[in-house]
Amino acid sequence: MTSKLKVNLINDSGDNNIITSDGSGVITSSKFKIGQIQSATFTDNLSTSSTSFVASTITDSITPTSTSSKILVLINGGRSSFSGGEAEGSSQLYYQVGSGSFTSITDIMKANNNQSGSFGGVTLSFNFLHSPSSTSALTYKVYFKTSANTYFLNSDTSAVNITLMEVLP
Repeated sequence: MTSKLKVNLINDSGDNNIITSDGSGVITSSKFKIGQIQSATFTDNLSTSSTSFVASTITDSITPTSTSSKILVLINGGRSSFSGGEAEGSSQLYYQVGSGSFTSITDIMKANNNQSGSFGGVTLSFNFLHSPSSTSALTYKVYFKTSANTYFLNSDTSAVNITLMEVLP
């Protein structure tokens, strides 16, 4: 015999809501605020000689369950370098709602080469809390550019991780 307990609300002894359900499988808790996590790893050697932002392959998508949810974006890993000469490499986080166009949200990192030879060693380490006010699929992608020479966003093809977490209201 199978037993089943169906509830949409669990309260503590002080009548505080501890866990609620909207009946569709979405659970909200006053203690647990992460709704879902998406993560991807990339090992591509990414480079550009463009002075305008170009899309990288570092991307992942998530669909929020509520317009009040926020998305915590974490990007870590990789190693940037330059082919030689003085230059500045920049990377930015862009996002797309549904199949719309990508829009820049914020700067991720700037790397500088102030010497005549090649340079390497800056690692991506970034976090950003985004408030998209959407329940449509959201795609986050890293774009990057250089001021001169070739800029390598992941020159040693080490792992670059992007993690998206839905933070529930």
